[in-house]
Amino acid sequence: MAPQLMPITVAPPLLGGLDLVTFANDWNADPTSKHHIMRRFARTNDVLWVEAAGMRAPKLLASAYDRKRLLTKAKAMLRKSRPALERLHVLSPPALPYPHSAIAQQANAFLYQYTISRELDRLGMDRRPVLCSFVPQCAPYIRRIPRELLIYYCVDKWSAFEGFDPATMERGERELCEAADLVIASAQDLAERCARFSNNVHYVPHGVDYDHFASALAAGPLPADLASIPEPRVGFFGLIHEWVDVELIGKLADVLPYSFVVIGSAKTDMSPVEGKPNVFVLGRRPYAELPAYSRGFHASIVPFKMTELTHSVNPIKLREYAAAGLPIVSSPLPEVLKCADIATCASSFDEWVDALRTAVEHGQDPAARGAQSRRVAHEDWAYRCEEIARLVDASAGRPSAAQRRTGT
Repeated sequence: MAPQLMPITVAPPLLGGLDLVTFANDWNADPTSKHHIMRRFARTNDVLWVEAAGMRAPKLLASAYDRKRLLTKAKAMLRKSRPALERLHVLSPPALPYPHSAIAQQANAFLYQYTISRELDRLGMDRRPVLCSFVPQCAPYIRRIPRELLIYYCVDKWSAFEGFDPATMERGERELCEAADLVIASAQDLAERCARFSNNVHYVPHGVDYDHFASALAAGPLPADLASIPEPRVGFFGLIHEWVDVELIGKLADVLPYSFVVIGSAKTDMSPVEGKPNVFVLGRRPYAELPAYSRGFHASIVPFKMTELTHSVNPIKLREYAAAGLPIVSSPLPEVLKCADIATCASSFDEWVDALRTAVEHGQDPAARGAQSRRVAHEDWAYRCEEIARLVDASAGRPSAAQRRTGT
């Protein structure tokens, strides 16, 4: 018998009455914390989502991907903002893709100010909105944009990414921290870094789209490509980039009689798993379909390399796996070590093997999967947005939502 789902009943996101301009990555990218948060705030606020200029200088001669992406951006620059949700519009402002160039910074600052001001007028939004930047390279572009409040939402150690100019990232982050009225960090390590430059830093861990992923506990068909893969299945989903230990996945597949299912766009060398009969690299799948894939997994993994970058990572997939009822084995990331109730951390290869054997066994028990899911039921993004809203209200000197409801 399938475990009973635990319904989540939460108050709607707060911050009603504010206009927000948020600087982030592409709106159509796989959902991240930025997307989840702004989707919820857009229920009660008008949001202009600005697809920020890239952090890497494009390699136009060597990279077809960069050429295609730059062409897509160039076409978008000629258009006005487009509606993505009822109260959320997406803008791709014109920008020179060279974040470390002083000339490009000056040009981009003018282009940002002009196009954002134009769109605020066109959409009937406040000319002094709340600005929220998730990316540090925007710091020199938004200095002169009028605002009611500036929020820096730090979700990564940007200077540690391959291909990013560390000095540019660190300079932008320091400027945002020093100028911001509120700084929010998704990992304790990030909060401590930001606290060097701001006295209003708050640690807010990532949430989860609980009902979406908990639907994996309900009976239902498996995707055809997954159903044909032998059981038991160990699953991974997410972007496969520099931080994913593909070699570890290959070694685990060599010694364990499980099918390893890898879902996501691959931006790194996949040769360590190529040709292995029990590793199935399915590529990117829509976010809407991830619960159906999770339904067919018996355990899940967070096989991240232990690096300066991942020391500050709070994997969103951690709580998504848990909401789907999946046992989790992870590299010993600092933020995962805090979640011993839902994840087992493995430091050595032998620990990985032993932990995965236990996880797969538990993942075949419906009662254990239901209990795992309930452990993150109250970490839904709606709760996180309530916490963020309280911080914004306090920083803006506004009464909290509770005070507004009671008139106190």
